[in-house]
Amino acid sequence: MKLRGDGLVRDQLKEDLKKGSIAHAYLMAGRSSEEKKEIVMWFVQGLLCLEPEDGHPCNACISCQAWLQQLHPDFHYLQPEGSSLKMDQLRLWSSFFRYRPNLGRHQVFFLEQPELLTAPAANSLLKVLEEPLPGTVFLLATEDERSLLPTIVSRCRVVYFRGGGEKLGSEEEKQKADSFFRILKDGTPAELLKELRLLGTDRGAARNLLQAVLSVLEREYRLERKSSLADCLCLLLEGMRQLEDNASVPLVLSLTLYQVQKRLQCGSTNVLESRDENG
Repeated sequence: MKLRGDGLVRDQLKEDLKKGSIAHAYLMAGRSSEEKKEIVMWFVQGLLCLEPEDGHPCNACISCQAWLQQLHPDFHYLQPEGSSLKMDQLRLWSSFFRYRPNLGRHQVFFLEQPELLTAPAANSLLKVLEEPLPGTVFLLATEDERSLLPTIVSRCRVVYFRGGGEKLGSEEEKQKADSFFRILKDGTPAELLKELRLLGTDRGAARNLLQAVLSVLEREYRLERKSSLADCLCLLLEGMRQLEDNASVPLVLSLTLYQVQKRLQCGSTNVLESRDENG
């Protein structure tokens, strides 16, 4: 199956499946699209599949067959009723928490728009995420992670969908991104502004720059789950949203990347808590 959409996300999730390094909870952040939905559903099937092949579901095992027929007993889905996700809805899941997977490798609980959780429901979900259940994976799909409790975000492996299927193309582009990241990490504000002036008002170049820096930071975040890196990822996503809303290119770049530089150099070194199946 050839998947459309964000190549970086596809590779990240495929690597998790291939290595078996599955987190107990994922936050799928970024604007909704058919490509995002397609990738998330592919990942769900991979989590359920009994015999994944090189990071892909096999489409042949009994678990995959049940998934393809939309009859899988280990997949549980909730979406808002009206304008919120209520406590009564979450209670529908609680009876399943006592059991191990019935057919697949995991039980998968997929929550759409968790930013609409009522306060009691959000606190209830947080308690579940704080004590991971064996053989269970939670997927939370949101367009705006800023509206979630920070404690919920910190207990998830965050996956950022940018849309458009972009990947860093050439080796030269990757080297430029790494070079710019070094300025953010070790350079001065004056050096940063000097580089930004070269971009002028080119909106496409600005978006590509934020995209490239985001990709490098995602790589760093997977190695070191520091809260300062998580903050930087959120700042870059917000900057990309502002560019899409036709905000001033020089203003967005200077404010966004100055804040990123400041957090990278002076930010917290606390490591976010996120348990996976291997502890």
